[in-house]
Amino acid sequence: MPIKRRVEMKGVPKLKYKVNYDPPTYNYKTKKYEHKEGAYLSYEEARANRWKCEKCGSLFGNLPRLRQHKIESHSY
Repeated sequence: MPIKRRVEMKGVPKLKYKVNYDPPTYNYKTKKYEHKEGAYLSYEEARANRWKCEKCGSLFGNLPRLRQHKIESHSY
């Protein structure tokens, strides 16, 4: 009986909240980092816009900033 091993992809972080996470990918043809929202010349620019608010479409660099935005802007 073969041993079952858990395969993990290197470079892909484990995330607790994957709903609005969009990691940047590098496109070798255009030589840019790309998201669903657009293309960036540097990885830092692309990483600064990883999280998206589903209500207003604003982009944030990390999950705590997105949460704070939701509390301040979208709580009733």
